[in-house]
Amino acid sequence: MKLLFTLFLSSILLLAGQFRLKLWEKNTTFGQFLNNHHIDATKFYAKVDPNDLKYFTSIMAGAPYFESVKNTKEHLEKLLIPIGEEMQIYIYKDKNNSYNYSIIPIKYKLIKDEISFELKKSCYQDLKELTNNPHLATYLKKIFKDTFDFTKLQKGDKITISYEQKSINGIAWGEPKIKAVLIQGSNKEFFAILENDKYKILSNNIQTKSIKVTKKRYLVFKQPLSHMRITSKFTYKRWHPILHRFRPHLGIDFGGHVGTPIHAIADGKVIFAGWIRGYGKVVKIAHGNGLISLYAHQSKIYVKKGQKVKAYQVIGALGNTGLSTGPHLHLGIYFHGKPVNPAHYINKKIALNSTTFYKKIVQKVSSLPKALKENEKRIYKKLANISNNKPYFWKDFNATISLDLTQGISIAQKKGSLNAVSN
Repeated sequence: MKLLFTLFLSSILLLAGQFRLKLWEKNTTFGQFLNNHHIDATKFYAKVDPNDLKYFTSIMAGAPYFESVKNTKEHLEKLLIPIGEEMQIYIYKDKNNSYNYSIIPIKYKLIKDEISFELKKSCYQDLKELTNNPHLATYLKKIFKDTFDFTKLQKGDKITISYEQKSINGIAWGEPKIKAVLIQGSNKEFFAILENDKYKILSNNIQTKSIKVTKKRYLVFKQPLSHMRITSKFTYKRWHPILHRFRPHLGIDFGGHVGTPIHAIADGKVIFAGWIRGYGKVVKIAHGNGLISLYAHQSKIYVKKGQKVKAYQVIGALGNTGLSTGPHLHLGIYFHGKPVNPAHYINKKIALNSTTFYKKIVQKVSSLPKALKENEKRIYKKLANISNNKPYFWKDFNATISLDLTQGISIAQKKGSLNAVSN
């Protein structure tokens, strides 16, 4: 029993390590990265499931990743490459001292914080010095874009922010979510609050203002099947029923009978019609403005590459080809190569070439507290009463941090998707 406990403790310690957050270098393929760390890329790729190749071949320049190496010879110990904000590729040495990989959850902590300060230098510099998180100022300015010029802020103006941010051992992860902002100065007051994914802005200093959105073209999306029964939703964190391991499910699965007509969800041009390992018989349609739809596991394909199609035109028949547990359609939608949730497009009219990032409702009022609803008034008063507090201070982007992978790996090991780890 003592020996088993010692082995267990040793394995847990091996799952923790010192990592440094880095950015993927320009013009560097994943194969080149492996070779630079004395890893045979050919042998490694032989272990990669064909359905996972896209994760390795689509790493963009500037993408963040966590690396643990032996300083003496740059030998890679462990590597973590995030896929979105929820999942990551974990590269490690298996029990045969050979490099292998798995896809595991990202362990992060949600930091909820409030910042209140009087302007001394600039909004960007002051926030950087107070929080070591320069992204806050960037997103703060986006909220008030076309509403308030931050260059007109004066020394002594009070800025109070309520926000939340994912943290990986003290390093800011993903985008900050600013929930409310209060700006107070001589004869001016601005209050912004996030409600239903858009910002409501009130002020005693500006007129009611509507933000114009440039929308040159609309694309009407239809549903891919006449009757839709969702069997698997879009997620970055899904347990695969056949492979028995974590894999992001970057689309929506619709169950049905073999032969059920599949419809194009929007006007476009067929850019692929054929077989893709794992996906079986596949059709890809380009809709313009970087949007591409993918229809997988078909039993029959009725269109050809280069053919133009209309929304709701039949392009194939539902099937069970490729890696599939039963007859279904896998629908994927990609925007400039990045997978997006098809649920946000089906049966909707999507505006293309939109120039707005935030939607705003801006009102001019004589007294902010009187114009607010009860829940808004409560938040307003809370921000107004915060003064020169000590906010959360984030670690430097290039700091060396200790990451404990126990939780994510143990989940994968219990499911049987990860080999025993050893160094």
